[in-house]
Amino acid sequence: MTGDRTSKRTLRIGFQTSIITVFVAVVLLVGLTLVYLSFERVTVITRAAASGFIEKVAQLGADHVDEQFRYVRDNLDILSGLPSIQEAEIADNPRLYGLMAAMLRNNPQLFNLYVGYEDGSFIEMDVIDRANSTFRAGLNVDEDAVFRLVVISRTAGAKPVTQFLSENLIQVAEAAGPAAYDPRQRPWYVEAFKNDKTLLTGPYIFYATGEPGYTLRSPLREGRRGVVAGDVLLNRFEDMLAQQKLGQSGLAFLFNESGRIVAHPDMSRLMAEIPERQDDLPQISVLRLPAIAPIIASWRQGGPAQQFFEDASGRTYVAAVHRLATTGSANVSIAMIAPLDEFYSRIVGERRTLFALALAFVGATLPFAFWLGSLMARPLQKLVAQTDEIQRFQIAERPRIHSVIAEIEELGRSVFTMRNVVRSFASFIPRQVVRQLIETGSSLGLGGARREVTVLFTDVADFTAKTERAAPSQVMVYTSRYFAALSDEIMRASRHGRQIYRRCRDGVLERAGG
Repeated sequence: MTGDRTSKRTLRIGFQTSIITVFVAVVLLVGLTLVYLSFERVTVITRAAASGFIEKVAQLGADHVDEQFRYVRDNLDILSGLPSIQEAEIADNPRLYGLMAAMLRNNPQLFNLYVGYEDGSFIEMDVIDRANSTFRAGLNVDEDAVFRLVVISRTAGAKPVTQFLSENLIQVAEAAGPAAYDPRQRPWYVEAFKNDKTLLTGPYIFYATGEPGYTLRSPLREGRRGVVAGDVLLNRFEDMLAQQKLGQSGLAFLFNESGRIVAHPDMSRLMAEIPERQDDLPQISVLRLPAIAPIIASWRQGGPAQQFFEDASGRTYVAAVHRLATTGSANVSIAMIAPLDEFYSRIVGERRTLFALALAFVGATLPFAFWLGSLMARPLQKLVAQTDEIQRFQIAERPRIHSVIAEIEELGRSVFTMRNVVRSFASFIPRQVVRQLIETGSSLGLGGARREVTVLFTDVADFTAKTERAAPSQVMVYTSRYFAALSDEIMRASRHGRQIYRRCRDGVLERAGG
């Protein structure tokens, strides 16, 4: 039987605990839902802003690179339009040298300007200190030398000569050669006639400095057949692209139609990783961002220029692609990549702060929940105690329980009324009978029931004499006390009789069994 009672026992929790649990659950549900919705909204706004912003940055980056190329191209166009260049009048031409020096001063991204002709003639002017320090050391010239001028004229009796000029184009040194140099065998010359719509050649190793770089070249339109060109060292592109990146981990690089990296902030290292073919370019796959290649492929097929992706560690990036207008059929484009958490780190930080504030709000409301639960539970606990007293027939007078909550106030009134009714009822009926009715849950009604009963007739001494002179209320008190005392004695005797009966029965059973 004990096991059955245990299995049927119902789990119950207190009202105060219920109120606090419900309140905290509602606050958590509403608070965390608002935080989640805020997170989602902020995420959507962040992505939209990041997408629009990086597209603008990519466009500005492409415009910046295009602008650098245009400056060089404009200078090449001016240079190719000079009669002295068209006619290959390159020896002993101070006016030409002055113009080339002025162009180099106004284009700090250029390392040099030069022109090669179909007969092997060649003129080149370099800014010495725009190459690495080993270049000047290898030249073994005075510090006053700012420009290096190489002139190879194939006219009769002319010999190749290299001059070193000061800032004011005053010659400070001169050397013979290079006699073995032939511009017609260089990549920039060959490719200029293969595709005259392409402005860019490279990267490849420059003959003069031994450094990798790019050549911007254009074939001569009039006069002698030849190519006018200018070199941009690879480190210039690295610096320029490093300035275009977003955040600490952002990246900007140039790539061509075949999916190879044309320029990168760390291009020297990427080129050094393929030493067996210095004229080749690294694939985009060396960036170790597998999603970049599909994004570029999607963009080429008409997909969006701005896309989001995740790396192997789950970090979200935003990427944008934009084509360079000045590279012609080479189809060189710029790609901008930035981690979203760095791109909008402040917004991401604000999201964390919002989440922390939501949790703090929930924590701050807990004392209020405890107070509210206690406020509601206290009168209910008193009502429970009073109803328990009524059930145990402890019907002493108690004050009415009040509450600001209408339902609890009504319940307090009902319990107060019930106590008064039971106390009044007990004034007319023996308390033991009332207690039995309460304990058994029996209800009173008209009619009767057939039972075997034992009837006890008693006589109260001097009842008439005492009652005829007493008030009715006093008579009621007398009779109630009498019936109560008599009922208690009868019930006590009944219990005692039942005990004697059980002992006798048990004794008989034991003797019968023996």
